[in-house]
Amino acid sequence: MRVKLLVFLVFVAAFLFACTNQEPLKPVSPKAALHYYQSKGVVKKIDMGSGKLTVDHETIPGYMEEMEMTEPVKDKAMLETVKVGDKIDFEIERIGSNITFTKITKTGEVAVINGAEIYKTNCATCHGEKGEGAKKGIPLISGHALHHSEAEHIKQVADGEGEKMPAFKDKLTAEQIAEVVKFVRTEIQKDPKREDSHKHSH
Repeated sequence: MRVKLLVFLVFVAAFLFACTNQEPLKPVSPKAALHYYQSKGVVKKIDMGSGKLTVDHETIPGYMEEMEMTEPVKDKAMLETVKVGDKIDFEIERIGSNITFTKITKTGEVAVINGAEIYKTNCATCHGEKGEGAKKGIPLISGHALHHSEAEHIKQVADGEGEKMPAFKDKLTAEQIAEVVKFVRTEIQKDPKREDSHKHSH
């Protein structure tokens, strides 16, 4: 009986010794897949300090819909080949959730919309060169023109107002209308002769 017990204890000790001397199993972490995608866009911002590029891009096939994104470039020297407003073809590299611009090729430039020039060409005749008003149109620096929101101004320029004001939606693009309204509100109306709200009438 003692012999059997002794044999059993020797067997258990040998088993435990063998187990404690084995190397522990290491967890296997699968390597994140590497993907490349191509698309087109317009450069909106260049940050040389962080080495990041902001692009308003079209749909990236197989990855994401059109939107604006800011991501790092593989080499900061790439940022010196483009400027804000440039149209580009680009390639991005994605590893998990990390995205990097790997290629940038300038393909053209976006025309700069000048609100001041649009105003001078289309609005000054009726509203005056400085918004002071004229025979055909009301002043923009006093009266009810100061009491409308930007959205209301845009709608009025686009749709017109009966015989008082022509519609410009067929003459100007939505971007041009937005830019001329921005010019009026930030430049023409920056020092307005604001009247009391109870005098606001059409």
